[in-house]
Amino acid sequence: MRFLLIILLLLFSLHASFAQEAENGTETEQQTEETAEQVKLVSPIGAMVRSAIFPGWGQFHSRSYFRGSLTVLGVGSSVIGGFLAQQSFRTRYTAYEELVWGGFSSEKEVLESYDHANQRYKLRTFFMYTGIGIWLYSLIDSYVSANFYNATTQIQSIEQDAQDIEKFGIEMSVTPSHLYFGIVKTF
Repeated sequence: MRFLLIILLLLFSLHASFAQEAENGTETEQQTEETAEQVKLVSPIGAMVRSAIFPGWGQFHSRSYFRGSLTVLGVGSSVIGGFLAQQSFRTRYTAYEELVWGGFSSEKEVLESYDHANQRYKLRTFFMYTGIGIWLYSLIDSYVSANFYNATTQIQSIEQDAQDIEKFGIEMSVTPSHLYFGIVKTF
């Protein structure tokens, strides 16, 4: 067991020394810049605050562009639908008030006018609650998206490190008088 631990420590120390040598090369500097760019993690709280300020911004920040676009589209549609329903409600309600205060309308006309205004009011309320629901979804989804992005980024980084480690091999050979132990790097 101790022998295995010593070998693992030796591998990790050699990996670190090869990594330092690789950073000094010109070709690998470009690769390390790309790797450093990929390893940048996203703050889940920061993404959530961004979505609180502007729905969808948190998803865009955590590189979930499709869901961010759907959030912006959903909230925008709800705002426009709510605005149009409010205008229609005001028009219908004004017509209802004129019938009520005019005094020359039948009860049936007044109730029908009230029903039309009430339908527009319910539609406006629906759009308002839908927009709030999508905004709340955006808050939760931006937090989750940031955590998923961080997890996949870390997994990719670990996989890259594992591939780098796999390029190293241990070579052992035994002769009657010597024990050879070496580390082989494949290219």
